[in-house]
Amino acid sequence: MNWTAYIWVFLTAATKFLASPFLGVNGFGLSVYETFIVISLGGIFGTTVFYSLGNKLIQYSQKNRLKKNDKLKLQGKSLPKIMTRTNKIIVKTKHLFGIWGLAFLTATILSIPIGSIICAKFYRHKKSTIFIIYLFVLINSLLLSLMANLFPSIGN
Repeated sequence: MNWTAYIWVFLTAATKFLASPFLGVNGFGLSVYETFIVISLGGIFGTTVFYSLGNKLIQYSQKNRLKKNDKLKLQGKSLPKIMTRTNKIIVKTKHLFGIWGLAFLTATILSIPIGSIICAKFYRHKKSTIFIIYLFVLINSLLLSLMANLFPSIGN
């Protein structure tokens, strides 16, 4: 058992999911089955950590924003602009793809931390959100592990 390979692939899956199967299969020479198991566990671990962290971060920032806005109101100053360009892009993505699309993007194009925090921001009130992300992590783990096996030159 190559514990170093397992740990590296696990940690890579928890943060940058798309690269992890190629690292496991082609970089460390793990089997497709081993890679599937390790990146599934890593992706689920990363999703759980960053989704929970995102919830705490959102609660903290909302509390601070309310305090700051109250302070500005007392001073008679105008409130800061809330809708920035980045926020507009995130909201458009949310409306275009919904929870299913964001969960798919989290496990592929976006990284696990960014996608989990965005899903926590918009869908934290739905209990099924984290399980939908888990589902796409498992589906993409299988597909990407098989794809890494088909393209042996990527990840060497």
